[in-house]
Amino acid sequence: MVIKDIKGIIFDMDGTLVDSEINTEKSVSWLLSKYSIPAINLDLKQFHGITWESITQILQNMFPDLNKYDIKPILQNKFHEMFMSKDLPYIPGALEFFRKSTSKFPTAIATSSDRESVYYLIERMDVKDKISLFLSAEDYSKSKPDPECYLLTAQKLGISPENCLVFEDSIPGLQAAKAAGMWAIAITKNATDLNKVKQHSDMCVQDYRELSINFCDLIK
Repeated sequence: MVIKDIKGIIFDMDGTLVDSEINTEKSVSWLLSKYSIPAINLDLKQFHGITWESITQILQNMFPDLNKYDIKPILQNKFHEMFMSKDLPYIPGALEFFRKSTSKFPTAIATSSDRESVYYLIERMDVKDKISLFLSAEDYSKSKPDPECYLLTAQKLGISPENCLVFEDSIPGLQAAKAAGMWAIAITKNATDLNKVKQHSDMCVQDYRELSINFCDLIK
């Protein structure tokens, strides 16, 4: 399938621009340990690509004892502590490709992370004056795989969904992009089920270094 007629590019953040989903996993593990809750065989990757609100609901459904605590801000604070404590681990080629994207297309970020994390990222990437807009978890009500965040981003960009290209890494994120009627490229660096990723994307690359140097010109 040839990706074409693109007029805007939308990036997810965690796992797509920065290799930070591991911090989500560590935050959940830390929380369960804090409250002495055994989590044998818990699939931590199920928390990739969704909002802290959704993560909280899943955990409280799985472990009812957690309903006694306000765990959402605790999880967020732990994530921030790790996310902001060291150099950002960019997905290989992400910084260069993102900057190239902003020079060729209206470019946005649509993420399940909170606004504070996105501000921190765009400051560190030095793209504050280049990015068209971003949506964080505070800006929409339905977590991925619902397409709300991508449809709202396209609306704010003033671009039809079919003319938007999304870069994503998680299954819920890819499902959201396709449900919105957009093109989707999967970043598979941390993928554990490549076949499922392929089912929900138009193209797969391990990281941005696999894209041709004139990729942005080829998809117009």
